[in-house]
Amino acid sequence: MEYEAVIGLEVHCQLATTSKMFCGATTVFGREPNSQVDTVTLGLPGALPVINARAVELAVTAGLAIGGDIRLHSKFDRKHYFYPDLPKGYQITQFDEPYCLGGTIHILLEDGSEKIIKLTRIHMEEDAGKLIHQDGGPWSEVDLNRAGVPLIEIVSDPDMRSAQEAYAYLIELKRTLKWVGVSDCEMQEGSLRCDANVSIRPKGDPKFGTRVEIKNLNSFRAVELAIEHEISQQVALHRAGRYSEIYQCTKLWDPDQKTTRIMRTKEDAADYRYFPDPDLPPLLLTVEQVQRIRAGMPELPRVRELRFRNAFALERAAAAELTAESTVADYFEALVNLGCSAKLAANWTREEALRLANEQHRPLTVAAPLATMAALIQLVAAGTVARVVAKAECTALFASGQAPQAYFTAKGQIQVQDSAALAKFVSQTIAQETKVVEDIKAGKLAAVGRLVGVTMKLAGGTLNPNDVKAELAKQLGVTL
Repeated sequence: MEYEAVIGLEVHCQLATTSKMFCGATTVFGREPNSQVDTVTLGLPGALPVINARAVELAVTAGLAIGGDIRLHSKFDRKHYFYPDLPKGYQITQFDEPYCLGGTIHILLEDGSEKIIKLTRIHMEEDAGKLIHQDGGPWSEVDLNRAGVPLIEIVSDPDMRSAQEAYAYLIELKRTLKWVGVSDCEMQEGSLRCDANVSIRPKGDPKFGTRVEIKNLNSFRAVELAIEHEISQQVALHRAGRYSEIYQCTKLWDPDQKTTRIMRTKEDAADYRYFPDPDLPPLLLTVEQVQRIRAGMPELPRVRELRFRNAFALERAAAAELTAESTVADYFEALVNLGCSAKLAANWTREEALRLANEQHRPLTVAAPLATMAALIQLVAAGTVARVVAKAECTALFASGQAPQAYFTAKGQIQVQDSAALAKFVSQTIAQETKVVEDIKAGKLAAVGRLVGVTMKLAGGTLNPNDVKAELAKQLGVTL
């Protein structure tokens, strides 16, 4: 029997605010443990929560970015459970009246087709603190710096059928959230976390199987590996007739052993004991507020990617890479506006500009200033500087702060335009590479690349490779 996976993801995303969801304590990452707390965080008597207006604005932005239905009326609830890392003993969240319903994420499948993953809801809530378990002692330590940090939880429908689809979904979701400024989405800092719900069923069966939730997934690759592992485990149990051993539970992913282990049997929603928070009024938005937020949003990444493909005739992979982040898309489009061809602008942005920025850990426009990059691309396009030379000198050029024309002139790397000089270098190559010449005349035309390289080396990179190739064909009497 063939089986198919049924996968849904719950993504927790930290909102890019400077203060917590219901109080004024700061949210800076990496501070000394328990240094970012106040009376509300500590749950002291008489301390009352106040909704963070900026968090609401960012949450609405996220809902609009994924095409969700923003509800003008929503409310906050208390979720009661054993929370050793929330001093007040409950979490403030949204239960039956979230602020956003629906939405879609479009993913690209391996065969080049597109699939739409529907979202169930997005709701706002506060984060819990962090427990640090001691290996050798009978206690755990708690850090409450994260307690109360504003989150949105993005819940997908169970629309994914493979670990690869889940990976593609997370990549697109992250791109969208970061693009509109909702979050920095730094997984290593806990700004983006994912739980995966996985079950299997006989292919074509409309009924869902027993689902297992996997937590402790700290990278997209870990999500992919954990889902693949869980699918293989459940399929093996089904085929062995031991499907009764699959029961609803929460598992933890062990990245070292590449396996999962049971953390606890899964509770249902009723086990959490929700009720409306009496200290917080309903959250009431107006149509005007939502429209103002929508009007302030940038062109979304999927829209910009499609525009790049249509307007600049870019391949889908190139357009996707250029719209991975808004700063990259802005850089590329600025080069085009400065007169560079779209193809060259795309290549130099993806290869050299991003390399320099990553190596220097600096913004694109600082590591590779636009005016300098545009001038460099135009020199290459005009044949004034060989592409191979420009790439080899790229790091030194930008470090020098010089204009490209002056830099390459000083280094004697401006390409020779003199046809007599070109013919002389080609003749010299033919004279010293007799074996390669014989191969070419015998029909091994691919060997001409060797002669082009030798000629370029003799000329110190000051020749145009296409001109060299044409001159070689002329002097050898072959058609290339």
